[in-house]
Amino acid sequence: MTIPAGATVTDASHILAQAGIIRSSFAYVAYTILIHDGHGIKAGSYLFDQPQSVLRVAYRLAFGIQGLMKIKVMIPEGSDSADITKILSDDISGFASSSLLVSTTFLAEAKANEGYLFPDTYFFYSNTTPDQVIGAMRANFDEQIKSIATSSANFSTKNHVSMKDIVTMASIVEKEATSTADRQIIAGILWKRIANNYPLQVDPPFYYFLGKDSSQLTSADLAVDSPYNLYKNKGLPPTPIDNPGLDALFATVNPTPTKYWYYLSDKKGGMHYAITYEQHLVNKAEYVN
Repeated sequence: MTIPAGATVTDASHILAQAGIIRSSFAYVAYTILIHDGHGIKAGSYLFDQPQSVLRVAYRLAFGIQGLMKIKVMIPEGSDSADITKILSDDISGFASSSLLVSTTFLAEAKANEGYLFPDTYFFYSNTTPDQVIGAMRANFDEQIKSIATSSANFSTKNHVSMKDIVTMASIVEKEATSTADRQIIAGILWKRIANNYPLQVDPPFYYFLGKDSSQLTSADLAVDSPYNLYKNKGLPPTPIDNPGLDALFATVNPTPTKYWYYLSDKKGGMHYAITYEQHLVNKAEYVN
């Protein structure tokens, strides 16, 4: 049963009575006035799967106790907006069919917040709206980022970069390695390339705009005209390419300075670093080709 936004106590009493949830509209209105001075109606969907007293019904609507089951949703680190949309549609059947959360609508909102939808385990109602999902994930990001606020502020001031720059770089670092130590080394290399006006020449953005990983890229792909092609363009991509976890964010603002300029990952995920391009080619021939 749904109480629409803007419904009055009287409106709610009629809806409840018509649904057979209460017998006396008068008693419901009286109890609501006593509980919340008549102003406590919370709009939303409510589950009444067993008989309840009119007092209990009034109390639930006054305080928004919906009685719906929450569904566990796990958003992995590095998920992008398309990944999150699919996870929600797969895990929460109501999301997939509800007109409130048509995939394209949610995807557009999620894409606009790319990078700031904190990956975590959430519990959502099946009737949760796109704005509520985005709001919960954004609020979680704001809370989690507090743990590295000092290092973020110091890094930002010292290197003249914005929080958007940090989140965007972290979204790349997230995809490039799995251990904190490797992420810190890679962050150091990438920030050094930017500081020296070198292109980042990294592959993860191609998956974001072409749907291809490193093993699938062709020479034609590397020549594609896109601001996300960091072989052709210097600096960071225009937006984050995924939603990084706290470890990637930490590594990005706590980079490890090294003499390395190049790195690659072998087929088992091991990282190999090089100072010169010639050394990088040797690593590539030995560990990738």
